[in-house]
Parts: sequence; structure tokens; C-alpha cells
Amino acid sequence: MLFLKKLSMSLLALGMPLILAACNGESVAEGQASEKVRTIQVTTPPTSKNLSWQTIEGEILGYEPDVLRAIDEKLEGYEFNIQAVDDSAQETGLKTGRYDLNVGGYYPTPERKEQFYVPEEPTGRSLIKMYVKKDSDIETLEDLVGKSMTPFTTGGGTLQVVLDWQEENPEHKLELQESSGDIPYAQRLKEINTGKYDAFVGPANLGQNEVIEELDLNVRDTDPIYVGETIMMIYKSEENEQLAEEVNQALKELREEGTLSEISEKNYGEDIFKYEVTK
Repeated sequence: MLFLKKLSMSLLALGMPLILAACNGESVAEGQASEKVRTIQVTTPPTSKNLSWQTIEGEILGYEPDVLRAIDEKLEGYEFNIQAVDDSAQETGLKTGRYDLNVGGYYPTPERKEQFYVPEEPTGRSLIKMYVKKDSDIETLEDLVGKSMTPFTTGGGTLQVVLDWQEENPEHKLELQESSGDIPYAQRLKEINTGKYDAFVGPANLGQNEVIEELDLNVRDTDPIYVGETIMMIYKSEENEQLAEEVNQALKELREEGTLSEISEKNYGEDIFKYEVTK
């Protein structure tokens, strides 16, 4: 009888932690499961300052990395592993599922929405501006009639914006040149400064104003001629469907709280959300 009593007391002692855990509303197994965090493989461009770039020391900086970190802070159960990856590798990796989520100043297209999960909330705004001499009277695309522009990258988004405008405004004929190579922005701005060209048309999120200041160029930017929304793309899989919904909600909250505007001010020197999207 003494042996049985001791055995019963031992079993009771062993069972106490489980009983206490159950009284607290969860078992030990449930508590351990709730602590599991899924790592999300995220990529962003390495050389697109101030949108996203990687320093020599390996630090990833810029508007989109800051947005990603703000989203990560809001989401429970996920941890973003942010990597700076070249454009071609980004695209291939997302298509094959090597990466879960990509950003890179992407515009929404029917093809992208078909192939990937694309949150309805944009990551930001893409402003296309003109860069002209400080004393220039050029303010709109109409003012470029009879003027010269630096060559556009063949197949680029900026060229398409100008072509779409030209189609809608056939009475204003613009002289467009294309380049198969990617001409550095510093070179384009220098060519405006010397008077070789009258205007450079391009996205305003790649550090042009910093180049103008550093090189002391006699160049200024205009108001945006086009304002588009940028998106993030998420690999289509069953487990990423919930991720896409949570990311969308986080972006909505960050925009409404003003956090995205603060991140824009930090990286671009202005609030990109003050501009209305071009219809």
C-alpha cells in the first residue's frame, strides 16, 4: 500500500505542469506551436538608390527595405530575410519559388497579377519627372515639342509612359531617341547641364537630386508628369495566400498611420503620397 501511495504521488507531481498549463488556457504543445515563426525570403534591388541599395558593408538601405521592415514589425508569425538580389535573379527566383516576396519599384500589370499574389495596397508611388536647366521654361511634356531629350532605354517603363501620352496627344509631336544600353543617371544629368539635351525624363526615386547637389549641376526637377503605383509580388502557393492577405492589411495600416509618408520623407526628401495617381 505504501508503494502504491508513493507511485500515485509521483504521477500526480508529473502531471501538475500539464494541469497548470491547461488551466492557463493552453497545453505545453500548444504553447510551443504558437512560438513557431516562418522565415519569408524577401528580395530587393542592390543598386537602385534611393529606392533600394546595398552598401559595401552589406547593409541594405532605401525606401522599400524600410517599408519591408515596417511590415515585418506588424506581422506576427513571420520573419523577413531581406536580401539584395539583381533584377534577373529576382524574377527567376520568384517564378520558381526560391523567393517568397519581391519588391523593386514594380508597376502593376495584368501579367503580374495573373502570375503572382499582388496585394491591393501599393508599396508606394513612382514619380516620373523631367530634369532641365534651372532657367528652363520647360514644365510639361507639351513644352518638349521641338526640344531634345536624352535617349530612353528601349522597352523601359518611362518610354512607355511618354509613348502613351504621345498617342493621346497626337497634335504634340515629340522627337524620341532610344538606347539599347542603360545610360547612368549622372551622365544624363551632366548632358542637361552642358546643354547637349534640353530634358531628361525619368523616375524620381533613384537619387537624381543627390547627384545634382554633389556635382553642383545647374539642373532642377519639374513636378511629376506621371504618378504610378508600385507593388510587391508574392510567390503563388497555398501557404503564401494568407501571407499576401496579412501583408496587404499591414500596408493599409502603415499608409493610414502615416508611416509610409515618414519613410518617403526620410529616403526621398518628400512625401510621395501627396501626389494623385495618374488616371
